Amino acid sequence: MLPEIHTIIYASDLGEGSRPAFRTAVQQAIKHHARIIYLHVVEHSTEIIEEVMDEYLPQQVNKKHAEQIMQTRKKRIEQRIHDFLAVELGEQIHQLPFSPEVRVIEGQPDRVVLKTAELCQADLIVMGDRESSGLSRIFLGSTVQKVVHHSDIPVLIVPLRKKSG
Repeated sequence: MLPEIHTIIYASDLGEGSRPAFRTAVQQAIKHHARIIYLHVVEHSTEIIEEVMDEYLPQQVNKKHAEQIMQTRKKRIEQRIHDFLAVELGEQIHQLPFSPEVRVIEGQPDRVVLKTAELCQADLIVMGDRESSGLSRIFLGSTVQKVVHHSDIPVLIVPLRKKSG
């Protein structure tokens, strides 16, 4: 028997063509009278940027500056997501049982998705998966594969095409 679905994590990379995955999450939320948590993970800054900042800024200034940059980045992403929700949902917003919750969290994407699902007691994770070669997945892996492999709850994977709307 399938578990009841009360909370859905929709994990998005904000990439072009990810709308089919979002639409699938919305359909599931309506169907199951569930809430959606729209999750975007901001990866940690690259080592090169950190090295440059460490080289030229005192440690305390560096830390404060890095936090300010991340907060500004998160706020811009949150606004972008809210704008997207307003456009994408339109009148359908009234069909959702709960207003979508937006979370922008810093970290390694697969770990953040899994941790957020655990903390929110999610019953389903919805993610899009872009076309990529099998060889690149063997060597690099993918966030979707890592989430599927380690998740204790169902993961709904929506195939995405590069030119999808």
